[in-house]
Amino acid sequence: MQYELENVSIRMVKEPPLLSDKPVNSPGRAVEVLYDLLHDYDREMLIVVNLKADMTPINMNIASIGTVNTSLGSPRELLKSAILSNAAAVMILHNHPSGNLSPSQADINLTDKMIKSFAMMDIPIMDHIILGPKRQYYSMRENGTFRIPAPEESIRVEDLNFNLKAKPKRARAKPREDVR
Repeated sequence: MQYELENVSIRMVKEPPLLSDKPVNSPGRAVEVLYDLLHDYDREMLIVVNLKADMTPINMNIASIGTVNTSLGSPRELLKSAILSNAAAVMILHNHPSGNLSPSQADINLTDKMIKSFAMMDIPIMDHIILGPKRQYYSMRENGTFRIPAPEESIRVEDLNFNLKAKPKRARAKPREDVR
């Protein structure tokens, strides 16, 4: 019996920015760019904005459409678009149709899980923002809900300690003696 294994490829194609050609480097800027997309929904929407190194958006992904007061978030769903987009960083946003900007325990648990998951892939989460009515928002970074590093705290190449001069020594194989 012959089996078939499909061959797939992923190609990066340069496209104009979908959301903004300006950096999304603050919660206020993220709200400015995404508020019109999310403010009219009657249920929670969880999105991830994938960012280039200069914080301009590559794209955004609606990772979950929930109910009137809850949204499910899986690291797999958010990481998928970040990895495929070759994102240098991400920003997570979701709306609260109720208008209450306070993060729920589920929001806090989700953010903690995402910070840990994205850290394993070396993709920093710049913020998790809750959008409310009239362009109001709650930034988890600004409010100190979590220790989310600011963009200027990112690792710089100069800060890495690579010892490029020292080359590993090869172990020489000892000749075997015949044992009889």
